[in-house]
Amino acid sequence: MAEELSDEEAALYDELAEEAGVVATRLLAERGLIYLEDLAPEEAREVLRTAWLEATEARFAGQDLEELRGEIHAMIDSLVIDLSRPPGVAVH
Repeated sequence: MAEELSDEEAALYDELAEEAGVVATRLLAERGLIYLEDLAPEEAREVLRTAWLEATEARFAGQDLEELRGEIHAMIDSLVIDLSRPPGVAVH
């Protein structure tokens, strides 16, 4: 069962998620892409992994991040990326 986050932890997670989104957008743009779905699943995971790690390292510069990095790797590795969609359904 997942551990409940405190309000402070939830707010921090939201900040990191937002920053990781900014980083992921930049990484996609560097590849000439707009959407994560334009990548193969493993490539998409690597963009997300890099984005989360970069956002975390920027937020917690100079701190021991070994445990947090491990959590990020576990989170990204657990993602199931299924690019098949029912006809007529688009992700925007």
